[in-house]
Amino acid sequence: MTTPGYVDEFYSDPTIAQKNELKLFLENLGLDFEENIEMTLRVVDESTREIVGTGSIAGKVIKCMAIDPNHRGVGLSAHILSLLVKEQFARGRTNIFVFTIPKNIEEISGNVFTGFSVVAKTDEIVLLEMGLPGLGEYIDDLKFKSRGIIEQAKGSIGSIVVNCNPMTLGHQYLIETAAKECSFLLVFVVTEDRSLFPTDIRYRLVKEGTSHLDNVLVLEGGDYIISPATFPRYFMKEYDDISMVQARLDVTIFAEQIGPALGIARRYVGEEPYCLVTNSYNQAMKEILIPKGIDLIIVPRMTHKGEPISASKVRELLKEEKLGEIIDLVPPTTYNFLISEEAKPIIDEIKKNKTRH
Repeated sequence: MTTPGYVDEFYSDPTIAQKNELKLFLENLGLDFEENIEMTLRVVDESTREIVGTGSIAGKVIKCMAIDPNHRGVGLSAHILSLLVKEQFARGRTNIFVFTIPKNIEEISGNVFTGFSVVAKTDEIVLLEMGLPGLGEYIDDLKFKSRGIIEQAKGSIGSIVVNCNPMTLGHQYLIETAAKECSFLLVFVVTEDRSLFPTDIRYRLVKEGTSHLDNVLVLEGGDYIISPATFPRYFMKEYDDISMVQARLDVTIFAEQIGPALGIARRYVGEEPYCLVTNSYNQAMKEILIPKGIDLIIVPRMTHKGEPISASKVRELLKEEKLGEIIDLVPPTTYNFLISEEAKPIIDEIKKNKTRH
């Protein structure tokens, strides 16, 4: 139902002019417009035709929500959120996420976010969700897949979160090192499909590359090991280090929900001398995991010819068609995949792609 005095306008593919208008509206409120949105709703003043509110969806996430300060207090936030939730359900999405800032939860006292529950909260950001399967179902699924492990483990249960784009000997070394030091090791593969190697391939290569380790279980990270690709950068301009804000939220979910549910006592990470984003995650883990009773173990990177082995180096060599040099950087299971027919479309995409992912 349209709010009296206002008009709702939906855009699945906004024109450049419409997109620029939305960008300007958000910028004037100190926010960012994100390019990966699927659909945008904008609410305009019926008499002036000026934008007074907007919101968008991208995958399961509702984002880019904002209201003109002069039009607050008339129910536009709840109206926009309600319409976007209905749109998500119409698209077959039964589990929906919203990111907001803590003061919105405190000031609104839950009225706008009725039906949503808090997944995790930090000083900078709150992640809310609605629908099923939710966090409870996710944890129940992890418990089912790891059934018997927690009860039978005679020592520490460790964990690693990896992307493996693709899996390298460096990843394998990190997992083997952790597996030697733990009674059992849970390896979570990030499942957000934003990498050049698709999720199913990355997951498969990690399973194949760790099949010789009897005390390792490979699991999909799912929606609760958050990918930077889905993180709502649009309202984080006030923070100099956006990746650190995201890292704190991600690690908080792990420290407060996933870790305790699975009895995880250690989290292993590779030393990261180059990537600022990964360094932010490592710093966030130091701040959050240890006070929650989960040790952080930083493992020195495996090197080849004096340089740390990395997936980005493997992708670089694939782009340059130097398969012969890759054999020393990846497990045989990864190499066999890279020389297969199945890998050709991925390698072709790598050759065309200009991003580091």
